[in-house]
Amino acid sequence: MVSQKLPRVLKIVANNLIEKDIPYALIGAFAMSLYGLPKFTADIDLLTDGRFQPLISSIMEKLGYSCYQMTKSFAQFDSEMGILGKIDFMFVGTADGRDILERSTPVKDELLGDHPVIQPTDFIILKLMAMANNPERISKDEADILDVLKVSEENLIHEAFRKLDKGRIYLFAERFGQRKRFASLLEKISGGPRKPEKYEL
Repeated sequence: MVSQKLPRVLKIVANNLIEKDIPYALIGAFAMSLYGLPKFTADIDLLTDGRFQPLISSIMEKLGYSCYQMTKSFAQFDSEMGILGKIDFMFVGTADGRDILERSTPVKDELLGDHPVIQPTDFIILKLMAMANNPERISKDEADILDVLKVSEENLIHEAFRKLDKGRIYLFAERFGQRKRFASLLEKISGGPRKPEKYEL
């Protein structure tokens, strides 16, 4: 479930990013909704290239937002009294991160409009990384991963997206020290232990 104002706000922000040739893709609850998993959300989560961080800050300020938290990896913006809602940017700064941006696919939605969205495979990879960086997120992020795995297993993910690549997920899970966690989540879906697929990129 999405607040009625968020699609309008997203369109304005996206148009400003496009005007400045800043790549972006939907992540978070909006991405899940477009996979086929409607989620309530009161904010917008976007993935973009960290090289554009200063320009994005300038754009958001001109749109009436203030940055209340900024690191090398993310920035969080809110409007006065929350009128326009919160917008969070996650910044990528590596070849792998930029590859996730490039792998995103445009999806046209009646409510949200036409925007690039990260692949379900990469959504899970970002969730595994988030849990590795902040264990306090484990409960929520595991639930999100399980939801995506379930709709994938039932072949219910929107046809615009590529099939889930478990080998790619295992490759990154290994890097983040989350291999056992991902294997455990797969077992919950399948009802028993599974051998990981071949690693591929």
